Amino acid sequence: MQGMGQVHRLTTNDALTYLREVKNRFADKKDVYDTFLEIMKEFKAQRIDTAGVIARVKELFRGHKELVLGFNTFLPKGYEIQLADVADMDDEPPPNQMMNKQPVEFDQAINYVNKIKTRFASDERVYKAFLEILNMYRKGQKTITNVYDEVAVLFRAHADLLTEFTYFLPDNSPPQVPQSSAAAAAAAG
Repeated sequence: MQGMGQVHRLTTNDALTYLREVKNRFADKKDVYDTFLEIMKEFKAQRIDTAGVIARVKELFRGHKELVLGFNTFLPKGYEIQLADVADMDDEPPPNQMMNKQPVEFDQAINYVNKIKTRFASDERVYKAFLEILNMYRKGQKTITNVYDEVAVLFRAHADLLTEFTYFLPDNSPPQVPQSSAAAAAAAG
């Protein structure tokens, strides 16, 4: 009866019940649950706004109407995910059912960045350097080859992160690097 002037007070039990439902629903996809927790941490720390948290949760829980609508419990007054918004999402195929050459999905990028943050939790300079490299590219201060070269050095002992990084490059493969630059990067590692 929220629309009738009564405000539903979120209790700890409500939050725990919802979290338990998310965890159970994605028991075979722990990364989805972990991503949800990261989104909530970012929201609580005010690194993303309400509209941003709604968009990310809707994308993360695509195909799970009751979880998306259940998230309304956590939203501040004046914000609500409508049933029509969720119904529109069902018309679109989930990201994992799209063709391979589709652009990288937002949640894939978020998961990747969170993986880097977690991997380098004991040395946040690496994480911050990675973000700065991307930011300089976004501002046009670095070419994609510069970005790849710098990320290769940054992740020199983490081949899995570098391989996954190539999925986010324009043609999903590392830029063609002259042999001397590749040798220099290998020598630096």
